[in-house]
Amino acid sequence: MDISEEDFVTHVMKHLFRARGIDLSGYSQSFVMRSIKKRLGRSGATDYTGYLHLLTHNEQETNDLLGALSINVTEFFRDKGAFEGFTSEVLRPLLASKIREGGVLRIWSAGCATGQETYTIAICVAEEIKRLQCISAPVVGIQGTDISSKAVAKAKSGLYTQAETKGLTEKHLNHYFEKKGADYEVVQPLRKGVRFSVENLLEPPSGSYYDAIVCRNVMIYFTRKMHDVVTMHLFKALRGGGYLMLGRTETLMGAPRASFDVIDLENRILRKK
Repeated sequence: MDISEEDFVTHVMKHLFRARGIDLSGYSQSFVMRSIKKRLGRSGATDYTGYLHLLTHNEQETNDLLGALSINVTEFFRDKGAFEGFTSEVLRPLLASKIREGGVLRIWSAGCATGQETYTIAICVAEEIKRLQCISAPVVGIQGTDISSKAVAKAKSGLYTQAETKGLTEKHLNHYFEKKGADYEVVQPLRKGVRFSVENLLEPPSGSYYDAIVCRNVMIYFTRKMHDVVTMHLFKALRGGGYLMLGRTETLMGAPRASFDVIDLENRILRKK
């Protein structure tokens, strides 16, 4: 007789914690179960016990399951109005400050999935610098992070299918991409200031003193406990006067909430006091 669904999820979560140090106890149980069942169906296992045996004896299946558990729904300029708000309310004042005072403009794209959001930010920066007609443009560093190594590898490649270029205008494709067979590759000048790495938002970030952090449509999948942990990490990684942009359906909770001013409520743009 196969084990119960509840025991099955518990065993899978324990394995991920032992094997990779990833704690899923704060995640929605229904979300975890849906992701596991998706992998179970694709793995060839016929029941819960069979999948547990595969998971504990096949490292690749552990990697594939972690990929399924990360939220990789993304596209270029997803919610176009949000990036218009980001450009006017965040990039313009930050670029003006860097042009006037010097220094590197540092932006973190947290939970970047396969990189479309991160490259969207890079395009927004490039377009705004072009609009300003800077004699000496500031140095820009954009860091994209995600928990899925598979997603990060895709982001690093900078290679996207025709379907994945959804959201880009013809102008964007002509200026910032090169045709590679049936696919499109991000041009080197745009990639120059963009870096990607595997990071878990539940752990302290490797970077700090960011001018802006974009963390959109990530925390909607977290429980309150996880939300508070991630919020604190974002707060500590952001410099004073720096900007935080969340997804339009997300709200900031936890202790740092009082330390932010709302700049653009509709687009969830906040500024650290």
